[in-house]
Amino acid sequence: MDFKKIKTFFVLMRLKNCLMASIATIIGFFIATQFFDYNLIIVFFATFFICAGGQIINDYFDYDIDKKISKNKPLPSGIISKKIAITSSILFFVIGLTLAFLLNPISFFIACTFTLLLILYSGLFYKKKYLGNFIVAAGTAITFIFGASATNQIPQIIFFFFTIAFLANMAREITKDFEDLKKDFGFKKTLPMISKKLSKSLILFYYTTSIILAFVTGIIFSLNMYYYFFVIITTIIFIITIQFLLKNDFSKSQSYSKKGMIVSLIAFISAVFK
Repeated sequence: MDFKKIKTFFVLMRLKNCLMASIATIIGFFIATQFFDYNLIIVFFATFFICAGGQIINDYFDYDIDKKISKNKPLPSGIISKKIAITSSILFFVIGLTLAFLLNPISFFIACTFTLLLILYSGLFYKKKYLGNFIVAAGTAITFIFGASATNQIPQIIFFFFTIAFLANMAREITKDFEDLKKDFGFKKTLPMISKKLSKSLILFYYTTSIILAFVTGIIFSLNMYYYFFVIITTIIFIITIQFLLKNDFSKSQSYSKKGMIVSLIAFISAVFK
């Protein structure tokens, strides 16, 4: 068994990202119902495989670009072949969609929609990264709705969490565009290439609005103090994130943004408890 190839394949499918998306699905599920059933396992793995398929197909279509600027990535390095990548991506999509089909029509529709969007973005719109920001942010946030849909009921609070997550992820995606500005130049069109001032303004708007909405959500749905505690921690982290952004330290801004996302997930988890 080639452990190096297995490890590289996990890098290709972004294992951590897939697990984070699946955890968000669990949160959505338990907010909709506090009772465990086997649909939770099904929706967890449906999310995992669709996310993995999306990550792999993105690298597949980015092969020519990565071959010039990121030769150490799984595909350009030659450790994983393009044939294995595209075959794995298709297989993962099929598994994910099959699992979603076993749930209910709404879950299957959500899964089909975002599978299609991931493929279209990677295959057709990859050069227009500013469009991809919306797809990636929405795809990350929809996991809460997808998880709830597996219970055949989607509480109103789930749509609030979707919006909060979408806004924060939009800010993170644009920050990542700043971080990748030199790498993307000449290959992709990103928002910072169009206007750095507008991009920074949008990041500030997205973070600020997501924070305000998080507190408003807590008030509307009378959430517990644990939720507020983690929202406050997230707010502090996002403030630090913005400070690094304004100093043009996009790498640290991106790093703190990831930390903020993790803490915000904990805040959403705490909302499960009454």
